[in-house]
Amino acid sequence: MGLADSEILELLTTISRELVCLHETDGTYLYVSPNAKSIIGYDPIELLGKNPYDFFHPDDRRLIFERAHQPLLQGAKNINPTFRFLHKNGTYIWLQSDNRLITHPNSGKQYLHTSSRDISEKIESDANLALSERKFKTLFKDSPIGLVLSSKQGYIDDVNESFAKFLGYETFELLGKHFSEISSLGELEENLRYRDSVQKGMIDHYSIEKQYLHKQGHLVWAYITVTVLRNDDGQPIYYLAQIIDIDERKKTETLLLENNEHLKATKNSLLIQNKQLQSYNQIISHHLRAPVSNLRSLVDLLKVTDSQEERQELQNHLEAVTESLETVLSELITTLKIQNLENYHPEWIPIKDLVSKVCKLMEGELAQRKVQIESNLTDQDRIFASKDYLETLLIQLFSNSIQFADQKRELRINIESFRVGTETSLSFSDNGTGIDLSRYGDQIFQMKKTFHRHMSGKGLGLFLMKYMMESMGGRVDVTSKPDEGATFLLHFPNGGNKT
Repeated sequence: MGLADSEILELLTTISRELVCLHETDGTYLYVSPNAKSIIGYDPIELLGKNPYDFFHPDDRRLIFERAHQPLLQGAKNINPTFRFLHKNGTYIWLQSDNRLITHPNSGKQYLHTSSRDISEKIESDANLALSERKFKTLFKDSPIGLVLSSKQGYIDDVNESFAKFLGYETFELLGKHFSEISSLGELEENLRYRDSVQKGMIDHYSIEKQYLHKQGHLVWAYITVTVLRNDDGQPIYYLAQIIDIDERKKTETLLLENNEHLKATKNSLLIQNKQLQSYNQIISHHLRAPVSNLRSLVDLLKVTDSQEERQELQNHLEAVTESLETVLSELITTLKIQNLENYHPEWIPIKDLVSKVCKLMEGELAQRKVQIESNLTDQDRIFASKDYLETLLIQLFSNSIQFADQKRELRINIESFRVGTETSLSFSDNGTGIDLSRYGDQIFQMKKTFHRHMSGKGLGLFLMKYMMESMGGRVDVTSKPDEGATFLLHFPNGGNKT
């Protein structure tokens, strides 16, 4: 025997997850399904004859009346309000209801039919999600470190003001850019390699130091940590990059490294100079003893000789010994001047004017040798150095070129100046006999070294030139080939603001 319709209705409403009710048009409960206790905590009989408005949250009553109840009575077909309902335990739960107006087929009387479900968990979950999103957006926007959210293809979807300010942009200017557009090429390959490892699931995050391209065109250093956000299938959907500005730190590190290298180079140079000076002192002592001994012997001979012819010969020897002694003393004085840095007073010197002065001083020698001088110097070319030191260096350079000129051709000298980074360089070239650097390159600036057997030379000029440059914090390089001339490059540090 089959079940009666009333039994079927009661069975269905008992196992249903929805609360089914029948109301008078004013809302009064006429029927409440048996599952009411499991949904709203009340037995159906507790609700019969009562009005649901007594159970609606006070803030929701007007909304339900105006947007659900009245529209149904005015002919709306189906309305689905969401509202808070007072549970028997005293708390409010969220219900979502399907409401419709129905008409009895026999009497023609109208009733309200509602079918409601508890959506409190969904509302709470949505609220928590919305709160989490608001918290994330607030933290993202107000974070003191840079934050970038990019797609798995590398295009920027969102960026906060800290990062935009770090690169000199407004936030909207960065949206849609590919991260490679603002990355230094130097670190881009490493960055892409890490992202590829993330794509393959080998790692979930990585941290590297990298350089970004500032809007003004210069590079800035940052320490970045990139975290991947995956979907339920484990595929990357977003990358969140945290960027910390370390530009000043890196600049300081670089400066310290440069200074350390400079100190090491200076220390090594001083050690070499000290050894050379010790050797030089021995040489000077030796060279002084010989002339002084000769002078004493010649003076003693002059005292005992009566011959005019012998006296004249002794005087000639005295002149030669005196000249030799003057040369040794001159070299010693020059070295002592360089050692005494109190005499070093650097300033910005117009190099063109100083070259003209030296050419005037050496006018006789330059004219006798018919030297052709080509200068590419302008009035703006300046070197930060001691005027006396620079003048001495130029005289030495001109003297070297004249001394080692090739007799088979006219001597040509070319002078120019240029700036490279924090240095000003002076280039001095000639077409003289040149030096075989493959043979003598490691001895070129050593003391008492000569490289032309058929020419006279003391082997001191180049040593003093290098010693003088290093005393000023500069350096000197040379390029040369036999029979093709030589080029000396003097590099001067820029110790002040050019005016």
